[in-house]
Amino acid sequence: MQKKFLLPILFSLIMISILCEQGIILSIQRVRASPATIYVPDAYDTIQAAINAADPGDTIIVRPKIYSEHVLVNKTLTLIGRDRNATIIDGSGLGNVIHIVSSNVSIINFTIQNSGVEIDNSGILLSGDVNTTIRNNVIKNNLIGILFRRSNYTLLMDNIIHNNMESGVRLEASNFNDIIGNTLTNNTIGVRIQGSYNTFYHNNFIHNKYFQVRILGGVSNRWDNGAEGNYWSDYYGLDTNGDGIGDTDLLSLVDYKPLIEPWSMTRVFHVKSGENPITVESNCTIASFNFNHSLSQISFRITGPSGMTFFCNVSVPKSLLNAASPENWLVQLNNTDISARTTIIKNDHTSLYFTYNLSTYVVRIRVVGTGNFAPYVIGCGVAIAVITVTTLVILKKKKRHQMK
Repeated sequence: MQKKFLLPILFSLIMISILCEQGIILSIQRVRASPATIYVPDAYDTIQAAINAADPGDTIIVRPKIYSEHVLVNKTLTLIGRDRNATIIDGSGLGNVIHIVSSNVSIINFTIQNSGVEIDNSGILLSGDVNTTIRNNVIKNNLIGILFRRSNYTLLMDNIIHNNMESGVRLEASNFNDIIGNTLTNNTIGVRIQGSYNTFYHNNFIHNKYFQVRILGGVSNRWDNGAEGNYWSDYYGLDTNGDGIGDTDLLSLVDYKPLIEPWSMTRVFHVKSGENPITVESNCTIASFNFNHSLSQISFRITGPSGMTFFCNVSVPKSLLNAASPENWLVQLNNTDISARTTIIKNDHTSLYFTYNLSTYVVRIRVVGTGNFAPYVIGCGVAIAVITVTTLVILKKKKRHQMK
């Protein structure tokens, strides 16, 4: 009876041995339980070798160095450079520096430079992929900075794209992409478009040689987020209401909500010579910053699309504005107290952080009670945030004249 069961098992083992000898069964691959993180050049000398060894879903972290290679990304991966300015992928003047043919790829924090100069050679070529993220890179000295070829639903965000010979960004038959917060400078053409339903806002178009934007085809491309567009170095219109958005001479632009100043999420304001500045971080446009000495206040406006959640982080040096404790800060939106929703951190400066659904607000951040401070006002919202300081003055009682 036992022989009856053992014979099939022995036969299977013999067959597996024969197939392995013949090379028909080469290996059994181990399946990873979770994505891995691969370091270059620790584990592999080149980025391409790491990509070849990686499984879909892995992350490749690249340490600072000049990597003279051409990278083909043919699986779903995340590539992250440790230092954007020092982690350099250099094409040595040949071909495409990075070619992405797989979807759901992320390229973050690299300098990508020196493609070839033959037709359509690019710093990054995206072909046929979707849901790609290209973020926080420097892309320079290529024929084309980034070429979208039948690439859809890609996020291109917070990149510096400059000194590319044909164009900074070129879209060919590419739709539904978001191009947000990039700076395109000194390219022959800033953006060249042949695609539809793409969205552009918070980009800085600065001194691109022949065209800031050249549209060759496509429909329904958007140039704002509902409230804010892009900055154009050749726009000379006026901001008549002080919200940071141009109001005049719009007919020559594709963008009907142009920014008056270059886009940045961080603005630095020097209000007093020799003092540390006030820093305001926000995901919306900041404008009309002003220090009024007679009112002892700072004011500014921020603008963004209705219904969006905005954040505001105001960093105030203690030498300019100080409060005895967090309870001495009063934060208001249109006279509604949101102090309980405000995160206040105090070290060498005071950081006041709050979020809200964007609309039109007057925001007041005020020091109340005992404190050692000077008066200022800070404003937020399409919005004016006001930091008003109330200084306590201790009055000495005068002696009354003695009655005669």
